[in-house]
Amino acid sequence: MGPALVLPLLLAALAAAGPIKVWVSLKDKGPAMQAAPAGPGSPEATRARTLENLPLYAPYLEALGRAGFDRQAGLKWQNRVSGWIEENRVPALRSLACVSGVEIMPRRARPAPLPFRPFAWRPFGKPSAGARGDSLDYGAARPLHDSLKVSKLHAWLAASGKLPGQGVRVAVIDADFHLGSPLFADMKTRIRDQYDFAGHQEQAVDEVFASSHGAECMSLIGGNLPGTYVGAAPQAEFLLYRAEINDSELYVEEDYVAAAIERAVDSGAQVINISLGYRYEYDSDPDLPYSQFDGRTRPSSLAALGAARRNVLVSIAMGNLPDSTPVLPSLTAPADADSVLSVGIEDRLRRHCGYSCTGPAADGRVKPDVVSMGINTCTVAVADPSRSDGGIANYAGTSFAAPAVAGVAVLLRQIFPDAGAEEIRQALIRTADHYGDPDGEVGHGLVDAAAAARALGLPIDGPLVRSRIMSLYHSGNGAPIVMGWDPGAAKPKLQLLDPSGRSIPVTVRVAGPLLYVEPKRFLQSGVYIARIP
Repeated sequence: MGPALVLPLLLAALAAAGPIKVWVSLKDKGPAMQAAPAGPGSPEATRARTLENLPLYAPYLEALGRAGFDRQAGLKWQNRVSGWIEENRVPALRSLACVSGVEIMPRRARPAPLPFRPFAWRPFGKPSAGARGDSLDYGAARPLHDSLKVSKLHAWLAASGKLPGQGVRVAVIDADFHLGSPLFADMKTRIRDQYDFAGHQEQAVDEVFASSHGAECMSLIGGNLPGTYVGAAPQAEFLLYRAEINDSELYVEEDYVAAAIERAVDSGAQVINISLGYRYEYDSDPDLPYSQFDGRTRPSSLAALGAARRNVLVSIAMGNLPDSTPVLPSLTAPADADSVLSVGIEDRLRRHCGYSCTGPAADGRVKPDVVSMGINTCTVAVADPSRSDGGIANYAGTSFAAPAVAGVAVLLRQIFPDAGAEEIRQALIRTADHYGDPDGEVGHGLVDAAAAARALGLPIDGPLVRSRIMSLYHSGNGAPIVMGWDPGAAKPKLQLLDPSGRSIPVTVRVAGPLLYVEPKRFLQSGVYIARIP
């Protein structure tokens, strides 16, 4: 080969390599970071939260674009972006002054399998004329509502003159939302925000009749066709975000989920449901290593934790084992995140459904946190969005366990508007039927909505004295947690618990209007629970 041919062939080879997907971490938020509060009266955690909430610095993004970077998703809480760039331009990208790191994503664009749906639809009768969303004629949803004691919360709300879910904002982050079915006619009037992150467009909802994972999951919360199917919280307000590309499994989808979580929180979500999971077991390539499922590595998990820190209750499907083989552990991201409700599924005999992914998380935390119930041999009745007559289908999958629990969370947030997300989460965990003996298959056990409401102070099935429970954020290491306190009150016998309910030894001291809770060991950053008996 002649020397004159070497350079053209080299350039051709580089061009043939094509663009690759990368994550780019930015060094800071630009000059605006100086505006974050600091000094006395502004704890470091508050300053850190303020910095996280600042938008990505536009001049940095422009510099990435000039370097040949095609941005796909931006994550302000993590101060990073994902996108495409020609492989030969990565060194120049890394050299930018605004860039603190560039991570090349493994290639992954194989077709993903269809959702696990072994049972066909079965129609139910149409409702009588005049039936409305406050009716308790659940149709096919009744067995699930009864198993989770949702019907008892509905009865209390009805006696109080309230509609289930009214005034609470819930986000559903999923695949497509085909909402042509009459089950969705009522809830569509209360869609407060939507966005298609996978398609990079404002519209995430359409009116067609077609198979739709997002619509199926959402029906468990917002479906409303009395006599056929009524979800747990049909009068809630909805935020619908598409983050999944149906015919492939791509690493960027995790970033779409993370971006959707940020937008949901910014849009006022009080509850978020995510029936998506990422471990990438869909081809012959190895899965991501188990060590990455510690709740603090994957981008979607970090975003879920960020939502929990902002007082949002997040319900996440554990994921499904593709071959129904009991492998320990097998959970997916973002179900590995702490301070969320990771939801598995069991059957009517209280046995773990074989396809439901298992824990613990890589750092030993109990996963799943709780389970829902599969009524018909580990299947759940949901909307069949491909039918124009409001048909129902029985499908298997933890995708349908998470929104069942999210619906319970919506009702509890409605009944207890002053309770924090972590307080409600702990009530659901502590009243589950395996709380004293959790394991990697069913976690703390089956959710009991009525028992959780009793634990929060609602006199269902008898009165209960409510303890003072507070959700606290700890920034990590051995620093004390500082709380406001009545200077005249006696020092409390405070208990500090981690997200799994394990007690953490502390020293408590009062200093004027402040209460200092000092852990006796180093803690990871995250949400903890303070309980005053």
